[in-house]
Amino acid sequence: MKRIYGTELGISPGDNPFLVRTLKEAFSKLRREQNVSLLLEPGEYHFYPQYGARGNFCISNHHKCAERKVAFWMEKMEDFEIDGAGSRFIFHTDILPFYIVGCKRVCLKNFSVDYHVPAYSEGEIISLSPKKMVVKINPEKYKWKIMDNYLYFFGENFCHPLHLCMEMDGVSGGPACGTDDLYFCTHEQKVGLHPIIEKADFDKVCFTLNDKEHFFPGSRVGNKLVLRHHPRSNPVFYVSDSYDLELKNIAVHHAEGMGFLAERCRNVSLYQFDVLPDEKNLRCFTASADAAHFVSCAGKVKLEGCRFEKQMDDGVNVHGFYSPIEKQIDSNKVLLGWGHPEQRGVKMARAGDEAAIMDAGNLIPIWKGYFESISVQENAVLAVFDRQLPENLPENPVLENLTLSPDVVIRKCEFRKNRARGVLLTCRNALVEDCVFETAGAAVFLEGEACSWYESGAVSSIVFKENRFLNCAYIPAWGEAPVTVCPKVEGNGKGHYHKNLELIKNEFYCFDERILYARRIGHILIKDNKYNQTLAYPEQKGRKYDIEN
Repeated sequence: MKRIYGTELGISPGDNPFLVRTLKEAFSKLRREQNVSLLLEPGEYHFYPQYGARGNFCISNHHKCAERKVAFWMEKMEDFEIDGAGSRFIFHTDILPFYIVGCKRVCLKNFSVDYHVPAYSEGEIISLSPKKMVVKINPEKYKWKIMDNYLYFFGENFCHPLHLCMEMDGVSGGPACGTDDLYFCTHEQKVGLHPIIEKADFDKVCFTLNDKEHFFPGSRVGNKLVLRHHPRSNPVFYVSDSYDLELKNIAVHHAEGMGFLAERCRNVSLYQFDVLPDEKNLRCFTASADAAHFVSCAGKVKLEGCRFEKQMDDGVNVHGFYSPIEKQIDSNKVLLGWGHPEQRGVKMARAGDEAAIMDAGNLIPIWKGYFESISVQENAVLAVFDRQLPENLPENPVLENLTLSPDVVIRKCEFRKNRARGVLLTCRNALVEDCVFETAGAAVFLEGEACSWYESGAVSSIVFKENRFLNCAYIPAWGEAPVTVCPKVEGNGKGHYHKNLELIKNEFYCFDERILYARRIGHILIKDNKYNQTLAYPEQKGRKYDIEN
C-alpha cells in the first residue's frame, strides 16, 4: 500500500479546534486515491464539532433524524486504512466521530477514543432511605445545577435534565442487584418518579420522593449512579452500505450512543475492539448504549478478542427489522412505515433483496418476492416488488428483508458488568465460542418481535461452545435465565420461530437453578456442559430448563 503520513496533510496531534476542517479537506483528496495507508503521528488529537463536515442522518437505534457534525467523513473509499499508531482521539460533544459510507476494503486500527466531557455523568450514594437519597456529584468533573426542580447537567455543547439513572455496585462495579432503571419524569420523559430535588451542599443533591414512591430495595450507600441526561445521539463508528470492513486494536472509552453501528454492510470484522473504561479516569460507564450493533447486514460478521464492559446496553446486537405495511397502493406497491421511532428514516432493503410478508402476531411468511426498487420518502418508504402481492393482506401486515441477515462468529470475547444483556442474535446463523459472560441480564437473548423495537428475524442455527457464564441474569427485567429464547409470537402452541440452539461444553456458574428459558424453538441440543453452584446473589424463582412450545 502507498503510505501517506498525516503530517503531510496537516493532520497533527494537539488541541486544535480547526483539525476537523483539515480532516474534511484531507479526505476530499484521499477519496481520489486507492490502496493507501494513512499513518498518523502518535499523540493526542482533539476533534471539535464546530468546523466539521455536516450531514443529515437517520441512524438506526439512535435519537431522531437530524443534522450531525462529522469528524472523519469517509465516503466511497477503496483499499484504504488509517493507522493511529497508538494515538488517543478526544472528541468534544456533539460530534459523530466516524462516518463510513459506500466504502470497500477499509481498515481502521491502533487508536483509542474518548470524550473530553462525557455525555453522561456519575455520582455516589452517600445517604439513603426508602424515600430519600443523597448523591455526591463532583462539580468539577460534572457541571450541574438545579432549576425548576430539575437537575440539569452542562457539557461543552449541551444542557439536559437528568431523566434516568443506573445504579452500579460499589464493590463489583456492575449493575446493583435489586435495582433496575430508575426513571425521573421530565418535560420529554413522561414516566418515572417525581422527586423533590434540592441542593444539599456544593457537591451533593437530595432526592425526596412522595408517599407512593420509593427507591429500589437493592440500593446501597457507596454504590455509584450513572446519571443519564444526554440523548442517544451519535455512535463512535457509523458505517453504512460498505463491504469488507475491519477494525483492529481500538479502544472506545465513551460514546454518545453505540460504540459501533453498521447498517446494510457486508463482511465486517472487529478484532481487539474494546469498549471499556479508561484506566486514567475509571468512570463507572462507557458507551451510552450497545457496544456493537449490526442492522440489516449480510455476509460474515466476526468479532474476536473484544472486551465489552460497563456500557449502558447490550454487548452485541445483530438484527434486521420488520417494517409495518401502512398502505397498499398498487398490485405490487406498498408504503412501509417504521415500527419504532428510532428506526425512522432508515432504509431496510436494496433492489434485488428478497422480502417476505407476514402477520405481526405470528411472523409466519405468507408471501415472498423481490424488491424491484425501494425509496425512502419523508414519512414512509415506497417499495415496488417483482410480482403481485397477495390478494388479502394479514390484519397487521409487516415486511421482512430475508437477504440482509449475516452469519456471525464471536470468539474469545468478554462481556462484563454492563447494563442488560450479552449477545442478541436474531440472524441467520451464529457461532459463539470461548467467550466470557458476566452480565446482569441474560448472557444470550434470542427474541424477534414486531411490537416494540421490531427487530427480526428467525435463527436457523446458533451454537454456543466452550463459553463461561458467570452469575448471569440477576436482574430479572433483562432476561429470565442466562440463556433466554423469547420471541414475541402467537400460535396457540403450534409452530416454531427459531430453529436450532446448541449448548456444547460450556461452563455455567449459577447462584440458582436457572440455565435455559426457551419458547417456540424447534430443536435444542445440550451436551457436555458443566454446572457450578455459587452464592453470588439471592436465588430467584425458575426451573433449570424452562422450555415450552
